[in-house]
Amino acid sequence: MKLIIAIDRDNDLGRKTGLSSPVIGREACLKAAEKLGLTDPEDSDLNTIYGALKIYDELKDKEDVEVIIVAGDENVGIISDSKISDQLDFLKKTTNADSVILVTDGSEDEFVIPIVASRFKIDGIRRIIVKQSKTIESTFYLIKKMLEDPKIAKSTLTPLGVLLIIYSLFSMIGFSTWGYGFLIFIVGVYFLLKAYGMENVVEDYFSNLKKSLYEGRFSFITNLIALILIMVGIIQGVNSFWRLLNDTVAPGPLILLVAFVYSSVWWLIFAGVSIILGKVFDAFIERKSILRYFSIIFLLLAAGLIVWGGSIFILSTTTEAYSYLRDNAVSYFLMALFGGFLSGFLGLIPYRLKQT
Repeated sequence: MKLIIAIDRDNDLGRKTGLSSPVIGREACLKAAEKLGLTDPEDSDLNTIYGALKIYDELKDKEDVEVIIVAGDENVGIISDSKISDQLDFLKKTTNADSVILVTDGSEDEFVIPIVASRFKIDGIRRIIVKQSKTIESTFYLIKKMLEDPKIAKSTLTPLGVLLIIYSLFSMIGFSTWGYGFLIFIVGVYFLLKAYGMENVVEDYFSNLKKSLYEGRFSFITNLIALILIMVGIIQGVNSFWRLLNDTVAPGPLILLVAFVYSSVWWLIFAGVSIILGKVFDAFIERKSILRYFSIIFLLLAAGLIVWGGSIFILSTTTEAYSYLRDNAVSYFLMALFGGFLSGFLGLIPYRLKQT
């Protein structure tokens, strides 16, 4: 048996119609397409489904085929791919199919090809691309529709808005040069978050902040405190960076980065601790287990001690600005390592207690 699978990695079908996947069979897929079309006739996944139905109609008299829609999750990545994997395992077990034809809209859906290939023999891949006139009006309209998509808007408009606000603030106080430097810093941080898939952490933070406010949770206060601590930490780090950069003999970029870390590390660590303490209080009120949160607190403190001790040692031995720490640098470093090791060990105890 051969399956014709229309892939919807970001689950537009589920979000816009309320249908769950997999959707199996021509009639079910056709009804799903009609429902999606009535909800959002401009969704590219609509054409993908119709493309799969067309292939099914072409092959049904020649081969034993079935048409299916497989959808993931709006959190594209590990979560969506895990859901797709579970559905593929279910289909392999229930249909006994040995090969598939994949139908995609040619975008992020094709990232699931290795997942499908690990379970089925892929006989073909059909990419459905909508024909459009290449006029200025259609291009403008396409960009407008893309920016109306919450996923695209958050990943493009949010960082752009932050950059413009930061630069305008520095310009208003007469430090436009600092504004340029801070813009580059923010862009660098954003690229790192994107590179390691951590942009969801920032999004989840603000989502939890709004949710805790609406629900009247204590964690709203601790999350707000954490945000202030993060801002203060960044300002302290930039101040140390700038002061060292304007020293008589400016150090290299690595030392400047260490100076930023040294001045900001504890503000950032306590911001993390503040967030966790809010979760501890909420969990305690809801009578849930709080042991794992204490593990996280101890591990954060361990990381802070190790990073702080290492930065003291590096700065005191390489710059004159921190030479006052030179006599005790080794002692600070060793004590920080010991404290980090002890804190990390204490952090494992609540985790082990929870497991037992």
